[in-house]
Amino acid sequence: MKEFENALSNYIKDFANGGAIRHFVELGYNVEEIKSSLDFPMSTEDVALYVWKEYIDSKVICLNKDEIDKDYIVKTSFVKDYNRYGKTSLRKVTKKEPIEKKSYISCDFGKRIYKDKEDYNSKLGRLDKDNKSMIENLPWPLEIVYVEASSKLGQAVNAFYSLL
Repeated sequence: MKEFENALSNYIKDFANGGAIRHFVELGYNVEEIKSSLDFPMSTEDVALYVWKEYIDSKVICLNKDEIDKDYIVKTSFVKDYNRYGKTSLRKVTKKEPIEKKSYISCDFGKRIYKDKEDYNSKLGRLDKDNKSMIENLPWPLEIVYVEASSKLGQAVNAFYSLL
């Protein structure tokens, strides 16, 4: 029963705010700005998880080096075929499409937070408001992730590492 309640809760959150969060992420908003702009209330942690997922889906954040090195994406589509008797069937077609190579910054915030949260917070506090707000509240994992350098988040990560 608990799983059903969680699934229903996630569905309602996505229905109410999912599209708006994705849109605000594309516009470069941070977690707090998104939270304050939503029509339906949502916790900071939930907004941060949606933002994190959107960063991963849009390849602003890559979780492993293999994703960075790809110079193509595989697109799948279905083609409708007719035989000589008029019977319809669908055929799956996959093709590789080249993508623009982007540069990424390796980022170990999760490890830094785990090892020395005070040091991490003091460095974060030295950033300007915009860069700090882009980094804080995100659920940084304990492994190294790769952040697209040209994104707003990438610029904030660069600013953080310039303090080291």
